[in-house]
Amino acid sequence: MVTGWLGKGNLKKYGVRFTKQVWPGDTLTAKGEVTNVAEAGNGKQLVTVKLVTVNQAGESVVEGEAVAEV
Repeated sequence: MVTGWLGKGNLKKYGVRFTKQVWPGDTLTAKGEVTNVAEAGNGKQLVTVKLVTVNQAGESVVEGEAVAEV
C-alpha cells in the first residue's frame, strides 16, 4: 500500500510493529494518513504518514510510520 501510494523510490523510512495476533484467513485492510509535510530542502517535500492495518473486526493489528520524499 505504501509504495503503491508514495512510490517505491520515494520511501526514505518505514517501520511497523504488530499490535495484535494475525491469523490465517483474517481479512486485513491497510490505511494511511498524512500527519506532517516538511520541506526537504531540494525542492521536494518530506511526507510523514501514520500507518494502521486493521482486521475484519476493526481491530488494529499493525501500526507504524513511513516517511517519503515527494
